[in-house]
Amino acid sequence: MLFEICPRRVLAKSLIALVVASLGGAVLAGGNATFVLGVRSLDEDDWDPIETQRLGGTTVDFGREGWPVHLAIGVYTSRNEDVVTEPGFGSVEIEGTLEELSFGVHKTFEPGRNVRPFLGGGVSSLTASLEIDALGERLEEDDRSFAIYGQGGVYWRIGSRFNLGLDVRMVTRSDMSIEGIEFDSDYTQVGLLLGWGWPGT
Repeated sequence: MLFEICPRRVLAKSLIALVVASLGGAVLAGGNATFVLGVRSLDEDDWDPIETQRLGGTTVDFGREGWPVHLAIGVYTSRNEDVVTEPGFGSVEIEGTLEELSFGVHKTFEPGRNVRPFLGGGVSSLTASLEIDALGERLEEDDRSFAIYGQGGVYWRIGSRFNLGLDVRMVTRSDMSIEGIEFDSDYTQVGLLLGWGWPGT
């Protein structure tokens, strides 16, 4: 479920982005507010055994008539947990979360009336959080990093406003450290896109 994937603060950021889009919709010529549900894949060497995570997020793009590209705000989060057995520690519970806030540009193409491929890119602020339960003790650590994202996909306009499609997103150039261990939070994610656009067709 989405509410299991998204921490409260990420949901709050998503709602803020949607409010901004709603207010902007009154004065801007066009845009889209989309939700994405899917799977995020991180580096196995750095994130094993929780490198494959459930994903939820929102992207809002908006712009005035005649702009070559739209501005875009994105809020995404992913999460996974697992239990492993380590010699001397017994069962170890591991939970990892990766949250993202991004700003960039977005371009939607309209080769036909309803089919609409899109591309985007920009900068992201990532927060990686790790919780480990072992021997009755809990360790909670996190770190942050800036990174670069690229995004693309295609959606179909159903009716006058509803969007349904596929979204692919990648992040690179992240650099983090927890307890002196260097790692990255680069990822590739694929998800189902659901949303609406304005103005209606």
